[in-house]
Amino acid sequence: MFYYWAGHLRAISFSVTGIILLNFSVADIVFPDIEDPGLGLPPILVPEHSKLSKSIVKLGEKLFFDKSLSRDGSISCATCHVPDQGFTQNDKPKSIGIDDKIGRRNTPTLLNVAFAESLFSDGRSSSLEEQAWQPILAEDEMGNLSVSEVLDRISADNKYQNMFKGSFGEKSINKNNVAVALSAYQRSLVSGGSAYDRWYYESEADAMGPSAQRGYQLFAGQAQCWQCHQIAGPGVLFNDNLFHNTGVSFRSHKLGLSEDLGRYEITKLEYDKRSFKTPTLRNVALTAPYMHDGSLSTLEEVVKFYNNGGSDDPLLSPIMGSLNLSENDIKDIVKFLHALNGDSPVKD
Repeated sequence: MFYYWAGHLRAISFSVTGIILLNFSVADIVFPDIEDPGLGLPPILVPEHSKLSKSIVKLGEKLFFDKSLSRDGSISCATCHVPDQGFTQNDKPKSIGIDDKIGRRNTPTLLNVAFAESLFSDGRSSSLEEQAWQPILAEDEMGNLSVSEVLDRISADNKYQNMFKGSFGEKSINKNNVAVALSAYQRSLVSGGSAYDRWYYESEADAMGPSAQRGYQLFAGQAQCWQCHQIAGPGVLFNDNLFHNTGVSFRSHKLGLSEDLGRYEITKLEYDKRSFKTPTLRNVALTAPYMHDGSLSTLEEVVKFYNNGGSDDPLLSPIMGSLNLSENDIKDIVKFLHALNGDSPVKD
């Protein structure tokens, strides 16, 4: 269960019932230790053709917040991936681009995107570098007509000239280096050290309360969440890097939303129709609304959706089925999911 969660992180600077909540602001990024980025997280793997250094991360941060990367100068990457909202948008079910064009899908969080094996909910990109230019050129996002027009605007900025030269050397403002810089910044957005991590990895008995601990047992047992949100081994991201049809798209289409065939659009395989990528559940309690289309508003709604077996999609995944969870069971699972909130990747 819980296959498609993505969403939006509220800026909260206090603790509730012992659960760590994140407080993001436009501030200096905390440069991660590649080998040990945070309690509970695996090492960060950087592709051979890419780089991760403090200067390149800082350059990527500037690009990320720069509205001049959009065709009309109205939006930046941070317009949809808002730092104070967990690098998502928590007030919109779907992203909105230039000219108020509504996107097809919910904005996914960028927290821990460093560990993603594929990007976008349909998995059409295999790396952050491959993904980087797609929103910049998408007509319903940043709306640019060509790479060259974006590079021309960047090249006209003296500060960019100095930053690119310092990071990459002479004549370094090009398509590849822009992608590398944006990817480096996003790889730095790691968040571990949750209450669950302290309880599970450091045996801190009171890091999670009794309700959250019961929720974990249900998550790993009766609720069968672990089948897609895997919990085995060190460096757990609570996903399986695969694609599943849990009935969300079929249900949404019956309620009047546009049909979304998900992974099928990429593979053209019948069994991939209406299948979407399993997202990480880290920080999921802070990232509403949920599902690839933002169609469910709360974690309680999501758990109830899976408790009822999803929908009557004829291509529904065979692992779906009614879970027979009680109201208290649902509350305990939600409590456990709150315990997956991690540390902030930016300085206050």
